[in-house]
Amino acid sequence: MPRILIVGGGPAGIAVAQTLATDLTAKDDTEVIVLEKSKYFYHAVGTPRAVVDAGYTKKLFVPYDSVIPPSAKEFVKIQRAIVTRIVPGANEIEYAPIGEDDDLLAGPVKSMSYDYLVVATGSTYTVPIKQPKNNFKRSTTEAKLAEVREQVKVASSVLIVGGGAVGVEVAGEIKAKYPSKTVTILEGKDKLVASDDVRDKFRTKLSTYLKRLGVKVVLGERLTERLAGNSFEKRTLRTDKGTEIESDVQLLCGGFSPTTELIQKLDASLVTSEGFIKVNNKLQLDSDQYANIYALGDASSNPAPKRMYYAGLQGKHLGAELALVARKTQTNVSKAFPKVEIVGTMLPLGPNGGVSQLPVMGGVVMGNLITKSIKSKDYFAGMTWKGLGAVVPN
Repeated sequence: MPRILIVGGGPAGIAVAQTLATDLTAKDDTEVIVLEKSKYFYHAVGTPRAVVDAGYTKKLFVPYDSVIPPSAKEFVKIQRAIVTRIVPGANEIEYAPIGEDDDLLAGPVKSMSYDYLVVATGSTYTVPIKQPKNNFKRSTTEAKLAEVREQVKVASSVLIVGGGAVGVEVAGEIKAKYPSKTVTILEGKDKLVASDDVRDKFRTKLSTYLKRLGVKVVLGERLTERLAGNSFEKRTLRTDKGTEIESDVQLLCGGFSPTTELIQKLDASLVTSEGFIKVNNKLQLDSDQYANIYALGDASSNPAPKRMYYAGLQGKHLGAELALVARKTQTNVSKAFPKVEIVGTMLPLGPNGGVSQLPVMGGVVMGNLITKSIKSKDYFAGMTWKGLGAVVPN
């Protein structure tokens, strides 16, 4: 029986598994196993809201119990484990299983064979925007979020280091919740959301809205003292251009890094200088030797934006292709993942608005009304829970 292994139960990996669960039946004689360290799908998109709203925290942890429909549970399974190595030339991985108590199970390293391997290991980011790489416990992430939330609550001033999407959203959430606090965004590049493919009109509207909220923005400057993580002490920090910024809390909203150690250990030449897994336009590893290994989402070099939505699209695409392979309709993936021509993005600035660029007509820029109705109200929590077969808690 052919086996498809999926390493990682984030947006990309789960989309592959769900598509295979829909497109295949038990009669197709294929086994699909998702290897995931956590008991819960972590809705990282919503963490900016959880920085100020304790009640939102429970919406970040979606149980995997109903992710796979009952009709497919016979051949699609989710197994808790950390994959430690892809064995070169053996079509085999090594892994450490995780028990119900969220601890690694004692004993020798286990191995599992595969016919097709999907690497959907995602990325790391400053905690608690994403969970710690080696953390298996929900309580650990909840404690980190609670610490940030309480420190922000009692602070008079907050410095956000990093003016990408996450930094802007966190700043907007804090200022919307606590209008009297001084909130400053410090961004080393000369514009906000510099890595996002958005129109100048988007950034102009974003700057206008931030100014209206009272968020201070410092562009083109970097701290002379590098922060290793979030800090909760009254400090006056200096930039490389001599600007002094006083704050009670310093939040590091940067540090995106693709999680690609498995491929790095397999063959370092298959990882780019930026740390992404080299793939072709079909999401296969860029190597004839490993034509049955695929990578997608945040970890891959595919140029699609590193967003939950696009990771999901890649997962559906690859899942559909692998279903055809499993049914022997084709010998390997054959269709390229479509190039993203116009990027869609939404940046909430608190629960009542924000700025959006819609992927139509060259990128239509919209403001509070559209952003609130689609994302700002709950950061896609309801949609995410529903898509994972669960009911979002109130």
